[in-house]
Amino acid sequence: MSSASDSSAPIEIDLTDPAIKKDPWPTLRRLREEDPIHYLDFMDGWLVTRYDDVKALHVDPRVTGDQRVWQHYKPPAEGTFQHWIDNYGLMAVSGKDHARQRHLLAHGFTPRGVARMDAQIREVVKHYAEPLKGRSGVIDIMKEFTTPIPAAVISTITGVAADGVAQERFSRLSQEVVQGFFGFVSDEVIERSERSYIELASWVRETVRKRRENPEEDLISDLVEARHGEHKFSDEDIVAQVSALVAAGSETTATGGVLSIMTLLDHPEALEEVRRDRSLIPQTVHEILRLAFGGIFGTRRFAVDDFELKGRKIRKGQMLVLSLGGASHDPARYPDPERFDVHRNPQDLLTFGSGAHYCLGANLAKGELYCMVDAALDFLPPGARVLKEQIEVQSLGMFDRTMTCPVDFGGGAS
Repeated sequence: MSSASDSSAPIEIDLTDPAIKKDPWPTLRRLREEDPIHYLDFMDGWLVTRYDDVKALHVDPRVTGDQRVWQHYKPPAEGTFQHWIDNYGLMAVSGKDHARQRHLLAHGFTPRGVARMDAQIREVVKHYAEPLKGRSGVIDIMKEFTTPIPAAVISTITGVAADGVAQERFSRLSQEVVQGFFGFVSDEVIERSERSYIELASWVRETVRKRRENPEEDLISDLVEARHGEHKFSDEDIVAQVSALVAAGSETTATGGVLSIMTLLDHPEALEEVRRDRSLIPQTVHEILRLAFGGIFGTRRFAVDDFELKGRKIRKGQMLVLSLGGASHDPARYPDPERFDVHRNPQDLLTFGSGAHYCLGANLAKGELYCMVDAALDFLPPGARVLKEQIEVQSLGMFDRTMTCPVDFGGGAS
């Protein structure tokens, strides 16, 4: 452990406090002002909360996303998805290997591929939005709209078939897989994540086999045919990469979708302005990602050497948690950060990372959110409101996950 002289903090916080988890912004404000590189005793690491520091650490060579460097790292069992991610995922490789993997993955995100995805996104969103038009009463907007859409989009885009009842299973598996990678979650969550991956991977593996024989217009076919010099993906590489994309895209985009609708319903004047002028949708989504997405925690980095950061002595092997909420609410970057402003159009958001590890699926996720907001503006009646006291939350340890989002559409009992 670090000595008091180099690791004690001028303020103490309990990140498990339900009040802080529910409303982290006052705590993050205090940390930015008084202790922006804050020592966390329970993990013998650091919480970084200022925008400039968070952005710099995304590309700082003194830290890495490879968690095998962490002083408390415990290697997962051979053959598990976690083992593959830790040893062969994009965070585990660097230099030429990292560039080669991203180049191969980029074959699925060519202009032709992106145009195809845009049409597929719109079709999926329309399918789930149409039944909500003209509805009344209380609607669980998460169950009926924001949760099924990302899984349906990614299954359509990749070519992994999941129709009817299977679609619900596919969606749940996708979300359970990514929950195991949040950090500071229970062993039960990690074990469930691994079981879900095994089932999800079997669907992807069967699709890869079929595309080897008969390519179609989908992402897996693109990855099967991808080449970078003499390099290409093996079947298991594609299974792991696509499964990671499916899992990450499903959970985060579902969350982004429900946050978008909740934020707009909390600001009815802004909602009506965007309803009148749909050209505001992209910058409105960006503002929602800044305002509402992320909390205390965020991206994890690990020190590859001893170094000093703003007067704090960081030891080799220590974890640094780059607070997404802290950065996106930093008034030094975004004046009056607690105010929702659809005309702000925030630039250089860190929601999807920065530098060489910027999320390859960022444009896909944003495209889904644009379409979800556009569709919601057509089915949300004036006066609709979120029944916040009825929202159900699942605890994953240090994280809470929204499970339901009941919205009163009017015309029925609330």
